[in-house]
Amino acid sequence: VGYLTLPIEKFYGSLLLIGLILFQYSPPPVYADESKTIERLIELTEPRGRAVQEKIARINAGEKAYMQFCVHCHGLQGQGDGRASAYLRPFPRDLSLGIFKFRSTPSNALPRNEDLQRTIKQGVPGTAMPAWGEVLAEETLISLVEYIKYFSSRFQIETPDFIMPIGLEPPYEKRSIEKGRILYKELRCGRCHGEKGQRSGRLENKLTDAWGDPSVVYDLKQPWLYKAGYSSEEIYHTLVTGMDGTPMSAYDYVPAGDLWHLVHFLQSQQKNEETPSLRMSQKIVSNSTSKKIGISPEDIVWKGIESVSIKLRALQSASGHPSVVKVQSLHNFEQIAFRLQWKDETPETAKPGANFYMDAVALQFSSLSKFDLIYYGMGERQKPVNIWHWKADSFQIVEGQPQFHNKFAVNPFSEKSVEEMNASGFGTLTIQSLEDQQVVGKGRWKNGKWTVVFLRNLKTESPFDIQFLESANALVAFALWDGQKKEKNANKRVSFWQQLLIP
Repeated sequence: VGYLTLPIEKFYGSLLLIGLILFQYSPPPVYADESKTIERLIELTEPRGRAVQEKIARINAGEKAYMQFCVHCHGLQGQGDGRASAYLRPFPRDLSLGIFKFRSTPSNALPRNEDLQRTIKQGVPGTAMPAWGEVLAEETLISLVEYIKYFSSRFQIETPDFIMPIGLEPPYEKRSIEKGRILYKELRCGRCHGEKGQRSGRLENKLTDAWGDPSVVYDLKQPWLYKAGYSSEEIYHTLVTGMDGTPMSAYDYVPAGDLWHLVHFLQSQQKNEETPSLRMSQKIVSNSTSKKIGISPEDIVWKGIESVSIKLRALQSASGHPSVVKVQSLHNFEQIAFRLQWKDETPETAKPGANFYMDAVALQFSSLSKFDLIYYGMGERQKPVNIWHWKADSFQIVEGQPQFHNKFAVNPFSEKSVEEMNASGFGTLTIQSLEDQQVVGKGRWKNGKWTVVFLRNLKTESPFDIQFLESANALVAFALWDGQKKEKNANKRVSFWQQLLIP
């Protein structure tokens, strides 16, 4: 009915038209094997090509970050010979040999990417290596890992693929601590660390690392000095993997249960002092006031002014609690002042005779507004820094001690306790002329604490000075010397760049 009665000539005509259409739009004939080969090549090349391009981009980004933040200590080829290395103890790590202390892999194995990233991110306590994760993005840390792996050929031929297991931690109790104490003696840990971990072993000053440099023994009673961390898991990992390149071997042959007892013993010996949880870089606001600003550390003008706590790292000291300096700032549209306070139980000032170790503090300024534009250690070539350096000379007030007034105790050519200096990298420090010495200051020690005030005009005529402009940003960093610990010159504690805001 209907379509069943289609005439025969129309049926064949329609069939011919369909054939022409199919022929017109058919793809050119290919052999089956050739077709599969092309498809396979497309599958392989496109994802792999993208991956290669992404890796090249990461390496390039890592090189850029390395040249900004790492080359000053680790050197151009990662051999630990950067311009800052001569001033650091312990020396920066030589990355070219492929020997790494901090790993989750067995002893003598390479670290995983995650291990390298963790070290860069969290820094290394007791050294000048800061926690870059506080100021750098996660993607930048990943890029740095990719770049530094090219310093050692080991990464081209070896693949770290085994993580040392940790297992379950038993309860922290007296029985476990006692077993750990016995194991501490059996393993002869005291030969280096002392019988109670207090850094007094007979081998303490006789150890060297894989590079022939002195190997520093750390006080196990100070948890903030545990380089790979002081949590239970972190201490266990350090014990089971060792610290390659140092005399600290791996205790992977000790049964896991016994090793946990040793962890508990070490934790039982730790001091319960709070460690400062401060960010590496912060904002310091210079508050405006209509009042006159003086140099007296006890001036009432500072009452109620918010302070910012700044964390400092030791460049050459392997002991001691992390230092903190509290900073306040004021300006009255003509002058700008900074008030610094820090704990110091034993004030060291210039006294009659030769006293070469005095308490001191310094501010370092850069007119640049971003920390990634200039190195925080004494500036760079064509990127100078302006430094205000205060020393506890004989004219500073120390309550509870006799006052000596010997104007030759510090510098016979200086009439002030503050000197202005300039630097454009390591080895370039120069003192400004007397005509350019614009900063005044005063220090006072009372009840175990130093308070020091710096004061200067917002603007000066000297081309070597930092010029503080209203509604502008600048960078400021801090350095601290403890005379009682015989700190002087490059042996100091320093902060990273802080952002200074002048509203």
